[in-house]
Amino acid sequence: MEYFEWNSSLSVHDALIDEDHKILIGMVNELHDAADLGKDYITLSRILERLAAYTREHFQREEDLMQAIAYARFKSHKEQHRKLLERVSDLQQELNRAREMVALDTAELLRFWLTSHILLSDKHLADTLHGTLLNSETERISATDS
Repeated sequence: MEYFEWNSSLSVHDALIDEDHKILIGMVNELHDAADLGKDYITLSRILERLAAYTREHFQREEDLMQAIAYARFKSHKEQHRKLLERVSDLQQELNRAREMVALDTAELLRFWLTSHILLSDKHLADTLHGTLLNSETERISATDS
C-alpha cells in the first residue's frame, strides 16, 4: 500500500491539473519510501529538489490558469502556494541537518497539504475554470448562430 494514494475524491475534473497532482503524489511517495528505507542524504536531497521543482512548475501552471480567468481567489490561492514553497525550502535546509526524519516530516506535510489544498482550493478553481470555459463556449456558439 502506498503512503499517499490517489483516489477519485482528489480529482478536480481537469486532466492537466489531475495529472500534475498524481505526479506530485508519486514524488511524495518516492520521498517517503526513500526516507523510510534509510537512503542516503544525496538521494533524499535529489528527490526533494525534483519534488520542489515540479511543485513550482505545477503552481505556475495553476496561477497562469487563475490569471487567465480572473479567478476571484487568486491572491489567497497563490499565497497558499508561496507558503508551501517557503516551508519546503526551509525543510530542504533542515535536511542538511536531520536528513531522514526531515524527509518523513516533509512527506507527511505534503500529503496533508496536497489533500486539503486539492479538496478545498483546487476543486473550487476547477469548478470556476469549467464554468468560465462553458460560458465562453456557449457565447461562441450563440455568436455563430446569429
